[in-house]
Amino acid sequence: MRLPLIFSIILITSGCKSDKVLELDKIEGFPTKMIGCSCYYAVSEEEFAAQKFIYLDKYGEAPGMINVAGDLIAVDPENKDLKNYQIQIEVEKEVQLDQELFHKEGILTVTAPDGAVFTTPIYGECGC
Repeated sequence: MRLPLIFSIILITSGCKSDKVLELDKIEGFPTKMIGCSCYYAVSEEEFAAQKFIYLDKYGEAPGMINVAGDLIAVDPENKDLKNYQIQIEVEKEVQLDQELFHKEGILTVTAPDGAVFTTPIYGECGC
């Protein structure tokens, strides 16, 4: 008797998932706000070498930068403003290249204020 009820609850909750998708454009080169100590990520090694970044920040501090529909948007990597874009970086691989430079690979998830989500593998570096 309980099985149909549980099955119904699963169907109802799975039907409530957001189907909103966020698309991010590439940031070509380094914006002047990002020169100096910073983290810069692309979606692949090839795009990293071509300086086509998907996300940049000041070594984990504000402002971070994303490109939405051709507009550079400043974001807070610490997600203090819940009304703004939310950034989550999951580092899966980190290698120290020298005293002040780290290579990182992982997953970037950006959530828009309307709930739309963008997720991609990332390849990048943090350093001074």
